Amino acid sequence: MAPVTSGYTRIQIILHWAIALLILFQFVGSEAIEGFVSDIGITTASSSETIPLLVRAHVIAGLLTFALMLARVSMRFLKGAPALPKDEDPKLKMAAHATHGILYLALLLTPISGALAWFGQIELADTAHLVLKTVLILFVGLHIAAALYHQFVLKNGLIKRMMKAG
Repeated sequence: MAPVTSGYTRIQIILHWAIALLILFQFVGSEAIEGFVSDIGITTASSSETIPLLVRAHVIAGLLTFALMLARVSMRFLKGAPALPKDEDPKLKMAAHATHGILYLALLLTPISGALAWFGQIELADTAHLVLKTVLILFVGLHIAAALYHQFVLKNGLIKRMMKAG
């Protein structure tokens, strides 16, 4: 089990925000690759010599997201994470743990399915990638909403943990 710490390390914080920016880029630029694959099909997409820059960037960003998530998961096991507030409702704690678990899983499986679809030219992986993208969007939204709820409703300063190393 990972140790409980007083705060996240600087590296954990950098990984969090780097992955957040990559995911934002992926969502904003996803139409480029979806249109490309829709036009020529997944089985010929990765072998095409005229791959648009945004499509290449999506693939590279997905691989980078996976690599950074491996680092993030490793750091979490090695360095731990701060405990949730002691006065937090047990149901909210359970929801936080479930949300983070699903987020971590989706952030690992989405790039894997994308890589299998792109490099392996596997149609089923492409379908899984689209489903995982929806799961990821939902749980990123839930994660952001929860952070804002803690910041502006509960006013417990929880969001500061991901802003400054502790």
